[in-house]
Amino acid sequence: QTLEADIAVWNQQLEPRFRKLDHRAQTLQNQFWRQRVMLIAGGLLATSLATVQAAVGGGNVYLAAFQAVLTGLLAGLTVLIRSRRAQRGYLSARLRAEQIKSEFFMFLARAGDYAEGDCVTRLEQAVDNIEAGGLP
Repeated sequence: QTLEADIAVWNQQLEPRFRKLDHRAQTLQNQFWRQRVMLIAGGLLATSLATVQAAVGGGNVYLAAFQAVLTGLLAGLTVLIRSRRAQRGYLSARLRAEQIKSEFFMFLARAGDYAEGDCVTRLEQAVDNIEAGGLP
């Protein structure tokens, strides 16, 4: 086969599958970072409220109540974020997207399992396994 035919395999069969996983990884990465920024901002606000409370000599019930509610919400948010495991999903999707590219480069080089036989079918099977969460 020619390089042009091999590139056509990428363009027609693999790129849409790669893009889907790549987009999922980017979405989950953004979700992970937004969650972390929310926790940091909430912690900064709670700390600022404590600082204000200490600066005025304490005793401000409304300020203390708001700080307690905020801190409770942050604790609940932390539990929710940990249960969603956005970082794990991001890393998994990113790994699978990169595995697809790796398999394609092995296919281009005709290395490993792609040294002989029906390489395109083997490549499709490997990508199917990757998308299913297994190894190529």
